[in-house]
Amino acid sequence: MLVSFIRKFKIVILFSLFFFYLGCGITLSLIRLDCADAVTKTFKSDPDITTSSDGIEYAVLVFSGPENKNKRDAIRSTWAKLANNIFKENGEKLYKWNHTKISRQNQQNIIKLYFVIGLQKLSLLEIMKLNDENSRSNDMLLIDDLQDSYDNLTSKVLKALKWFSENLKNLRYLIKCDDDSFVRIDLIVRDLEAFAPKMDGEEIKSFVSYKKSHSAYNGLYWGYFSGKAKVFMSGKWKETDWFLCDNYLPYARGGGYVISRSIVDFVGKNAELLSHYNSEDVSMGVWTAPLDRINRVHDIRFDTEWKTRGCSTNMLVRHKQTPSDMFQLFKNLINSHGNKLCKHESTERKSYLYNWNVLPSECCH
Repeated sequence: MLVSFIRKFKIVILFSLFFFYLGCGITLSLIRLDCADAVTKTFKSDPDITTSSDGIEYAVLVFSGPENKNKRDAIRSTWAKLANNIFKENGEKLYKWNHTKISRQNQQNIIKLYFVIGLQKLSLLEIMKLNDENSRSNDMLLIDDLQDSYDNLTSKVLKALKWFSENLKNLRYLIKCDDDSFVRIDLIVRDLEAFAPKMDGEEIKSFVSYKKSHSAYNGLYWGYFSGKAKVFMSGKWKETDWFLCDNYLPYARGGGYVISRSIVDFVGKNAELLSHYNSEDVSMGVWTAPLDRINRVHDIRFDTEWKTRGCSTNMLVRHKQTPSDMFQLFKNLINSHGNKLCKHESTERKSYLYNWNVLPSECCH
């Protein structure tokens, strides 16, 4: 009975199957096109990022990897909230510990974080996950023509600074850090407002060292400097194209440093002409080396070496921190009303004040 029915309506059944599969194929194709179109629209020109940037004076550039969502969420839940400690009153930007309102969005939009990630060679699923994350957080700068890898860190900073230069018209200073850095963005902005670009205030003189004062500076480069580091000729940090001298040129270590708008613009506008070295922080030292009247300020409150120097409450940046470390540091601040970063202060390695009046090989004893 069934066999005879199939024979009788064979043509009808075949046509039905054909159009069924055709419809499925068209539907799946449209879904893929919609997904691709959504990704393109989000990452080519995100209207939320560009239209809400007018008031931003301090940008925080956080290097992150596609897979590091747990680190980004830890930052969002901890030190990113410290931006709310900076507020405007009578036209002045002031610092005040503000934990009672710390969960609120920073309405004044003075400080903004940007997690920078390259999208090239990621799967559609990975891109969709980043798209979904950014739709909730609106704090990601996703670069579609960059493969995110250690070898491309210098390209990453070049592309990011070019974007900041072109899109943040009121930017004054940029804080660069990694997604394993705990950053007191509130205190950094407080000190920039009070002392930049000279950085010669009585309150900070025991922490900083610089070459000499000018009546007017063209910019600021602030962090924990190295001047006597030997060039790596093998291993992960090997510099195959280095030819300048036996040592790296003085540079601020990449776990956290601050550059002024003038440096952002110089690098961003000359991105196609600048040499690429393996380490992005070394590259920044080379790019800024010939610039006149840039105040290079070494500050022991930046704990940004390859290994932590311990914990001190006055630290502005602590590199090499896990998400659990970040939650603990933030808890310490909450419990002490912003006065204590460390539960117990400790010194694991000594810091140094940079001597700008000698050759770089003698700078850092």
